[in-house]
Amino acid sequence: MERRDPRRRLADAAGSVNGTSRTPTPTKGIESLLIALGVGKGDVVAVAGAGGKTTLVFRLAAEARAAGLRVLVTTTTHMGTLPRDVTGPVVMEADGATEAALEEALEREGRATLLGRALRSDKIEGVPAERVDALARLAEVVLVEADGARGRSLKVPAPHEPVVPRSTTLLVVVAAIDILGRPLGNENVHRLELVLAATGKAAGDRVDEETLAAALRCPGGYLSRVPKGARPAVFLNKAEDQGAAGPAGRVARLLLPAYDRVVAGSARGGPAWVWP
Repeated sequence: MERRDPRRRLADAAGSVNGTSRTPTPTKGIESLLIALGVGKGDVVAVAGAGGKTTLVFRLAAEARAAGLRVLVTTTTHMGTLPRDVTGPVVMEADGATEAALEEALEREGRATLLGRALRSDKIEGVPAERVDALARLAEVVLVEADGARGRSLKVPAPHEPVVPRSTTLLVVVAAIDILGRPLGNENVHRLELVLAATGKAAGDRVDEETLAAALRCPGGYLSRVPKGARPAVFLNKAEDQGAAGPAGRVARLLLPAYDRVVAGSARGGPAWVWP
């Protein structure tokens, strides 16, 4: 597949806004988000954005493991503590002998979660992006939570965000579609000032499909962070019923072809819609 550079992607996005791109018919009812997002053996998947990254990462991990793949989960930012039945074996970089511990866990259980060190009882630091690059060869699928959003539904990244490994082959940008109809404010949006600048809206304005898409395709935003050769995709989370398909499709029209793929569904479970 031909890979377009960020400048071409931004030009494509502008074409979508001007009405030169038509909404493709979605593929419906895909039960596996692994399949919906096109994740396969050899992929290093960085997950950025807002509104369900951790849940998405561990659903993809569970599906990849069920497909017989060796799966490594990690973060280049921070992660909360989670039960072992979600994470699998946890290897802490601070404990040393990381590579040997990961190899043992992956051989024994086929999955592992790599973290850095505990900052609090409920917050664990991740590992540098370069560390992900060095260890990616140990697993068949690597899933990286590469961004933070403090539980909000929408975000535009600051200049230092997201922390994407160079080995990334797929960058998935998450946004929660339940932001539609809600006011732009700190309770719903992370980096509010950047979202306002990207969308041309004012605080308190209601979010519509155009506003959501503008935040995800803005120059200097997530599309400019896609590593060379990687595929960019959007996951519209919290699309939990047929009623979400219409709004999601309208957002997809505005995001394609700048992004290779737009998927709508729920990270917690259930089928997905895929454009194109």
